Amino acid sequence: MTNQPMPKQAQVGLLLAAVRRRQRQAVEARVGVLNLSSQQFWILEAISRCGECGLGEILSTLPMDQPTASRVLSALHGRRLIEMECDTADRRRRRVRLTSQGKHLAGYCSGIAKQIRKALLVGFAQAEIATLSESLKRMMANLDRLDAVSPPASAKSRARALAKGPSSGSYRARP
Repeated sequence: MTNQPMPKQAQVGLLLAAVRRRQRQAVEARVGVLNLSSQQFWILEAISRCGECGLGEILSTLPMDQPTASRVLSALHGRRLIEMECDTADRRRRRVRLTSQGKHLAGYCSGIAKQIRKALLVGFAQAEIATLSESLKRMMANLDRLDAVSPPASAKSRARALAKGPSSGSYRARP
């Protein structure tokens, strides 16, 4: 097997993952002493921006799924950084707000978030930022269409197929 250069299309996905990983490392290097994860940091910062809000409002600003966000909120609640109470309009929903300790910490996080966001875009013209944003949105839409056309197998069916091995004929690698 020869070492051939990776096609440029494959490099885009790896670069996106590397940027995301590097952003997480930059955040954790700055808030690790506060015993905050990158996810906790971004949720605190989001609550600080939106004030009292629901989970849906938080998720509209973050690339995080609902179960993960719920676990992070529970951890922040356990540390007494946020308060959660039932929404008076809909008892199934919870409203989230910062405690006084959470406000203090979120103020610190907001400064770091601004620093990280600014560092990400240093040297980019406004037109480049707009083009990049549109390109990333199109990539997300492309992946959404992929899932609609070719839904991913469930974890159980993937595990069964992998256990049988490729010789059984039931396992097909997806491109």
